[in-house]
Amino acid sequence: MDTLQKSYLVETARWQKVLGVLMAIGTGIIAVVGIIFLIFGNAIPATQTAEFGSIGSRIVGVVYLLMAVLYYFFAHYLLRSAKYLKAWGLSEAENESDLTEGLKSTKSYFKYSGILSLVSIGLVLVVIIVAAIAAIVAA
Repeated sequence: MDTLQKSYLVETARWQKVLGVLMAIGTGIIAVVGIIFLIFGNAIPATQTAEFGSIGSRIVGVVYLLMAVLYYFFAHYLLRSAKYLKAWGLSEAENESDLTEGLKSTKSYFKYSGILSLVSIGLVLVVIIVAAIAAIVAA
């Protein structure tokens, strides 16, 4: 690998670290909000409805915690990839195992992102179909 390619990978690792840290911070914020909804949801008037009472806030809290778990893996894969690619780029020996682990984590990030995107699109389609059926039945 020539020095230009190596410099591109090292710069990519730096940006992966920036995005990974931002995602980790976002994950923490989402988790804290979820915990707040679980603990203090009864005190939040906007989360109480006639149909669900205060259970709505608990549902929101659980959903936020599930989102935090999903986001954690994004941050984890990015930070892991950045760590190994940076170590590979800065070492004089060009350790192949660091490069392999860095690229493996990058692959895992994109694979996870793709799977989550496909699942999200599928859920949106299911919601649209259910809403359309409900509208037809109600009419």
